[in-house]
Amino acid sequence: MATNEEIENLLLKENIAADNLRRIQDIDDRSLYRPENDNSWTEPESAASTKNPPKYPYNNITQSKSGHVFEMDDTPRRERIRIHHRSGTFIEMHPNGDEVHKIEGDGYEIIARNKNVLISGVCNITIKGDSILHVEGNRTELVDGNYNLVVKGDYSLVGKQTVTLGSKDKLSLKGDLLSLKTGTLNVSGDLNVDGALEAYTIGTVRLDARAGIGCGVGDPGNPLKGRLPTPPTGIFSATTVTALLAVAAPLGTFGLMSSILMTDTINTALHNCHIHVGFKGPTGPPIPRMI
Repeated sequence: MATNEEIENLLLKENIAADNLRRIQDIDDRSLYRPENDNSWTEPESAASTKNPPKYPYNNITQSKSGHVFEMDDTPRRERIRIHHRSGTFIEMHPNGDEVHKIEGDGYEIIARNKNVLISGVCNITIKGDSILHVEGNRTELVDGNYNLVVKGDYSLVGKQTVTLGSKDKLSLKGDLLSLKTGTLNVSGDLNVDGALEAYTIGTVRLDARAGIGCGVGDPGNPLKGRLPTPPTGIFSATTVTALLAVAAPLGTFGLMSSILMTDTINTALHNCHIHVGFKGPTGPPIPRMI
């Protein structure tokens, strides 16, 4: 049987443990982490609290003079192990096997060699401040499912060497304004534009347009500013249209124009003729020849 002194020591330890639990519970209540606008996870409560204290004589406590506590609690259905620093930092193992590691100050983890991590379930990481990831070597990410990146502010992607964006299916770029600043833009396939295509210079073997093609004199600082409107169909130019081979317009209308060598078969045939006034009457004067 235990002596009175042993019983008093046990009761003293239990009282100390109860005081520590109340102090720990107060710290936990103040600093319990609940992500703002995200209830995906919260810090689990300890199996031992002021409402459910450990049962005597199942809780074995070792406490230092400054207030560090080591507990091995064998209370039925609330078994746990807790290492508690006087600052509030602790490690606790729960009855179901969960573990909580809480640091009231800064945290540091230094590994001299390799590290392997396997998470069989969901991994939630919430960072209330800034995040910096510095990889001095190469980095590879493999995603077997979908990959979603949502940025509420600005997003910048900069590569000092080659940057490649590829897809075996479709690659879509969406935005109110898409700006490409480059010396040369190479398109190896077809370029389909549902809206307007505006450019200072377009060099191509063939250029097809469902509507009109307009060319105008714009602002030298901004060639697209102040350009002449494009007509619904046809080609409109405020300056010169140059063709080394031919300009074909079977039903076209030409106004003021000049040409070194030009053949207009239809208009030439119409002008190089004369009109008979009657069935066998006198012949009218010929229409002036086309110049």
